[in-house]
Amino acid sequence: MEYKSIEVSWIFETDLTNMNAGEGSTNLKEIKSYNNGLPYISGQSMRHALRSSIKREYKDEFKCTPEFPCGDIENCWTCDLFGYLLPSSGDKRWSPIKASPALGQIRYPITNDLIFRMVEDIKCPNCNKKFYPLEGRENKSVKIKKDETDLTCPHCGKKSKAPYDIRQAIAYKQLIKNIYKSNISIDLDNIGLEEVPKISNGKLAGVENIASIATEEKIKRIIAILNGIYNLSDFANQSREMVNASPDLVIIGLQKYYNHRLASTLKLDEDGNINTEQFNSVVNDALNLEGTKIYVGYIKGVIKNEKDFIDSLKNLNNHDEFILCEGPRKAFDSAIASLTGDSDGSS
Repeated sequence: MEYKSIEVSWIFETDLTNMNAGEGSTNLKEIKSYNNGLPYISGQSMRHALRSSIKREYKDEFKCTPEFPCGDIENCWTCDLFGYLLPSSGDKRWSPIKASPALGQIRYPITNDLIFRMVEDIKCPNCNKKFYPLEGRENKSVKIKKDETDLTCPHCGKKSKAPYDIRQAIAYKQLIKNIYKSNISIDLDNIGLEEVPKISNGKLAGVENIASIATEEKIKRIIAILNGIYNLSDFANQSREMVNASPDLVIIGLQKYYNHRLASTLKLDEDGNINTEQFNSVVNDALNLEGTKIYVGYIKGVIKNEKDFIDSLKNLNNHDEFILCEGPRKAFDSAIASLTGDSDGSS
């Protein structure tokens, strides 16, 4: 394969949410934070969301779970793409996918949301009429234990045991809106590659790298990863605080060397401005590496100094290996087209 690595750096804007809560204290579900209050989403959570995003489209390719790995690099995407540790044999594999935490960039105020679990009516076994179990308690305890607590039906006046544990729960959850910066690096050489130790006279004499999959299968897995990044959605609390985690501004680097250089491009200040001077310096430095191609796509209205940033992009677009695309999806499609040998699909 022509390239050794792909670096994807992007920012995404969310509404009120708590995508990766901390440990919490008492009945408060706290936001994970750094730098005195800025929110973040852990790298583990980002990898989980990516794995779920890929699996949604390629369910049959995942033969095991991270908790019970099979170690089959050739056939199982869980073990090949996300690594594993087999305690029984001591075999392990480092993941070719590296993820950074998603770091919130702007110091917005935190909102506290009430979480209230309603207690539903139950049916009296004597008269078959429904009643509110908390009204039927004798000792007014908050907790009602199965087969232990006596409940009095207000309709027939007869007592019965609670059919299951009943508890009314009240808690609070911290929510925040923000713009997050995240990075994922893909080590292309190590996708589908198995390291086999060479043993001579009972001693380790070296390691042989054996390709377990064909080039076509490797490209299929790489494309799945890129599309998985674009479709990121499987974070915590999405049933109640659904958010869009797809890239609003993305820079994708195809590189003939393995490094994380482009991870430093999309830093915002707390007013929402991208440091255009640093962006230009990092991109130009990356382009100095022979064979590097960079694709950029953005959604308007996310960053504050958008005009200055667009001017920087247009100036960089004069470079043959810097391709400014019409939106993030087009940037992903263009990078994929370059990998498969099709047209770059630039704007």
